[in-house]
Amino acid sequence: MDQHHFLNLTGARVVATEQLLDTRDLVTDLIEVGAMGAVYGPAGTGKTFAVAQALADRPSSSWVRTTFRSRPTTRFVRHELYTALGLGVVTPTSPVETDRLMKRALGECFRLVVIDEAQWLNRECFEYLRHLHDDPQTTFALLFVGGAGCYEVLHREPMLDSRLYAHVRFAPLTPKQVLQVIPVYHRIYSGVDPSVITLVNERCARGNFRTWAKFTQHALRIMERDGRPSLDEEIARNVFVRLGTGHYAQPSAA
Repeated sequence: MDQHHFLNLTGARVVATEQLLDTRDLVTDLIEVGAMGAVYGPAGTGKTFAVAQALADRPSSSWVRTTFRSRPTTRFVRHELYTALGLGVVTPTSPVETDRLMKRALGECFRLVVIDEAQWLNRECFEYLRHLHDDPQTTFALLFVGGAGCYEVLHREPMLDSRLYAHVRFAPLTPKQVLQVIPVYHRIYSGVDPSVITLVNERCARGNFRTWAKFTQHALRIMERDGRPSLDEEIARNVFVRLGTGHYAQPSAA
């Protein structure tokens, strides 16, 4: 599903990494038991993509997803969730009435509520979402997806940590995993000398899927522009320049 890849990278494949499979299992478990869970890790390691893949085959009516940025207030979280549930774009004046309508909506049918960029939430926002989840009128599973700091906040608060059914931690690919995954990730790496893949990983990508997507997009454009059929070290080093991590490589003499 190319539309989920960073930069809409054409030709990128879904690679069944351990973290992607673990995320799929977590989503299944949360839905089956109506629990709270978390997917967390550094930016660009594939969290959002993995969650999108886990939801891809599920009816859109069975889940809602919203994203928060730049340290939202509880009021903003309330408003965004109200909108995500399809209740309207303007909330009632009274927060009590807004919560009443949301609890009713969250109790009418079972859904998974996905909170992306959860690292921006403060303790009060997490507690507000926990309150909605624990309310006897509601019936929904809750998945937090966040970067650095997300799990730390959850783990620091006993009321939240004790309700966390399970979590999946994302991390950059190891050098060994890179050599296993990247040749499958995109056709331009098929048959490429492993030393070139290692060079790219050491100089710029460092096991980060988002950076690999950027590198791949640039490499494809250079290959198309110059009529080059395959990726080599010269192309890689010229991509490094575009990404600010190297100097232009000169074509080898004939």
